[in-house]
Amino acid sequence: MIKLFSLKQQKKEEESAGGTKGSSKKASAAQLRIQKDINELNLPKTCEIEFSDHDDLLNFKLVICPDEGFYKGGKFVFSFKVGQGYPHDPPKVKCETMVYHPNIDLEGNVCLNILRYATDPGLVSTVMGASGSSV
Repeated sequence: MIKLFSLKQQKKEEESAGGTKGSSKKASAAQLRIQKDINELNLPKTCEIEFSDHDDLLNFKLVICPDEGFYKGGKFVFSFKVGQGYPHDPPKVKCETMVYHPNIDLEGNVCLNILRYATDPGLVSTVMGASGSSV
């Protein structure tokens, strides 16, 4: 019992000192799920995902460059902020490009009822597909 206590104390000291001996950062359930969802994406050539920090899968940007329709030639950037409650809590999606669209308000907030149903396995591809076809 004392050995367990001393090991626990040693681990706390290493963490507070910034040491990584024997400890590795575990991925959260949200990180594992978003990694799986992103790996399964089949994005068209007009869409691209950008990560500002490759270690942070919960914050990324989707860049859409339509090659047809009213928005042809445009470049639309959407930022995704996925919370630790994903897939039970929907991601926050914001359009960083000023655009007139019925599902995007003046601050760029994406207003899609489908974002409430984050437990659907195909949600990310559905949202990205809807973004690509709507814009």
